[in-house]
Amino acid sequence: MRKLKAAILSAAILAASVPAAHATLQISDKSTKNMSCSAGECSAIDADAVMNVNDLVALLNQFDVHVVADPASSQDIAVVSPLAWAAPHALALESDDVIYLRNTITVQGQAGLDLRVAGGPIFQKKGAVHFWDTASHLTIDGQDFRLVNSVAGLAAAVAAHPGASLALANDYDAKADGQYKSVPVSTPFAGTFEGLGNTISNFSIWDTAENNIALFASIKGKAVIRNLGMAKVNVLAENTFNNAAGGLVAYNAGTILNCRVDGGTVRTDFAGTLGGLVGITYGHIYRSWANVSVEGAQSAEVGGLVGNAHGQVQNVYALGRVIAGDQSDVGGLIGYNFAHVRDGYSTGQVSGGQNARVGGSLGTTQLPVHDLYWDTETSGTTFGVAGTNIDGVTGMTTAELQAGLPPGFLNGSWSQSAKVNQGFPYLAANPPR
Repeated sequence: MRKLKAAILSAAILAASVPAAHATLQISDKSTKNMSCSAGECSAIDADAVMNVNDLVALLNQFDVHVVADPASSQDIAVVSPLAWAAPHALALESDDVIYLRNTITVQGQAGLDLRVAGGPIFQKKGAVHFWDTASHLTIDGQDFRLVNSVAGLAAAVAAHPGASLALANDYDAKADGQYKSVPVSTPFAGTFEGLGNTISNFSIWDTAENNIALFASIKGKAVIRNLGMAKVNVLAENTFNNAAGGLVAYNAGTILNCRVDGGTVRTDFAGTLGGLVGITYGHIYRSWANVSVEGAQSAEVGGLVGNAHGQVQNVYALGRVIAGDQSDVGGLIGYNFAHVRDGYSTGQVSGGQNARVGGSLGTTQLPVHDLYWDTETSGTTFGVAGTNIDGVTGMTTAELQAGLPPGFLNGSWSQSAKVNQGFPYLAANPPR
């Protein structure tokens, strides 16, 4: 079963790496065409099909609705216009290929959403799913999810059932929670947390007692966190020695997919392992990024994305400043690396104290890496790895990084626009919001 899940996840990652250039069933504000609907059953009858959102809502006011892409043409489904309904009826979207959510789906009443696609949908552009009522039903690829709408709700659900399948019902502003004095999700997580493209903002913690400090203290080998954003985090690990801290997860042994931490600070005043996204990883990180200031003390392992990396890291980037004290490993992307890393870049300023190992991309690496890049101007260093340059790590000027996708970055996995991400490459399935 674990091999099957890994194969499905790999297929989903591959699907997001290939531009959508074939048959598509669009759910949009254009007129319905090439669709056959009978009561609540709607099927595409041509490779180029459109289901108008108002027509779809009219059906949902009467029936549970099942929209099916044409399997003969390996047709995608793409939600490109906002879709919202309040009637107590369920919507099922089914594709043998890919479901792209490029705009919002809002379930306003106590209803249901069933996304029938291997590996789950791919969130692009403004894509997200919002539920107004956590008693609604969500199923993705045959897996039922319990909806939560707050950090406290998430923590309670994980404490009760560490292996649960959970989903974030809406964007959540944690400012009203105040500053946490201990890790909210302290129970090691072993389930799936589906962010649905939503964001938790203003999460703040000042912890003086624990070793793993973040929203999630740790996630286990079978755990998956995906399609989740964090914004404006403030993570302070104080008076704890050899701690791990991150904007999302402190210690990762599972899989983090399509996640981001945009804005804020991760900081410690003692030796520790710090990253904008994850403190230490022994698992997998795919299609994820961080734009966080990461500040370590002496003898720290500090990276813009990950402090200490094992396992696999692919299609990632970091934009934040990274600093640490004496005898530290400091990298714009990863502080200390023992992982298989490929296809990533960093732009943040890097600096360290006396005898610190400072690199624009990696502080120290024990394994070969592939297609990593760093900004030689904004980083303040001409070395990709502390004191040296190695194969697989290439320096580029700001203008060069903004001029086109670097070699090795697949068009489809990566996108680029002068109007997005300051012109730097961004991840198509995990864009800045």
